Amino acid sequence: MLKKKIAIVILTFNSEAVIKKTILAAKKISKYIVICDSFSNDKTIKISRSLNCKIFYKKFTTYANSRNYMIKKCNQLYEWQLHLDSDEILSKKLIKNINRVINLDDKNYSYLVKRRPYFLNKELLFGGSSNWHLRLFPSGTTLVENSNYDQHYKSKLSTKNISGTLHDLNIKNLNDWITTHNKWSELETTNNSNKNLVQPNFFGNNIERLRFFKSLYNLTPTLIRAFILFIYKYFILLGFLDGKIGFYYCFFNSLWFRTLIDAKKYEKSLIMDNITLKKILIIKLN
Repeated sequence: MLKKKIAIVILTFNSEAVIKKTILAAKKISKYIVICDSFSNDKTIKISRSLNCKIFYKKFTTYANSRNYMIKKCNQLYEWQLHLDSDEILSKKLIKNINRVINLDDKNYSYLVKRRPYFLNKELLFGGSSNWHLRLFPSGTTLVENSNYDQHYKSKLSTKNISGTLHDLNIKNLNDWITTHNKWSELETTNNSNKNLVQPNFFGNNIERLRFFKSLYNLTPTLIRAFILFIYKYFILLGFLDGKIGFYYCFFNSLWFRTLIDAKKYEKSLIMDNITLKKILIIKLN
């Protein structure tokens, strides 16, 4: 069977506020838009169907599970895959450069794109807020790490960067943002470890280099590392240039979020210590 050129896969759940923009930008690369929906109860599917998208339904368990499910679905049908979240909008420059890569059809590489986040409806330009993600790859070369949180795509191929911006609109209000990050903090404390992860490498690609710095962060004392991270992002990486929202972002994304993770890990250690102590007492009493 002759494969189609490229599928653009979008994960959705109650994404009616933004999904149309995401799909319309994606259609400038391919007419084959594939939606993986976690049983939305708003107008997400109605909007997607009106734009001629192919719909799959899958109950959400983890990001990696949903992504890998769709990757395997598309491997036999499409030569290339581009994966997006429902609130990620491709810039004109990124669309142009992705189309160039697809037309050249160089399947020796997978490709990293730069994602720029928005917070409280403001585009963030400083504070190390932008990050690179592997999202474009030839089918059959790539899977997502089997990790509960902070998952990245891992490819068999070498990687290249594509110039342009993936706008992460983040349409959530602050209450929703905090609720989501509270859930993520719990996942981080239970993150499973396995050998099929992107390994830290200072001399590797952008994701491997970030993993290297995260491994250094994890070696620093828990009571000060979140403060150091905040100072680094807000002052050294010029987060203050994003104004008041830049302060709020650096505070919540580094100081608050990372302290919450450390506090939950400490809480779990106390619980485990209490369980161990109770077992010892039971043994002694017997």
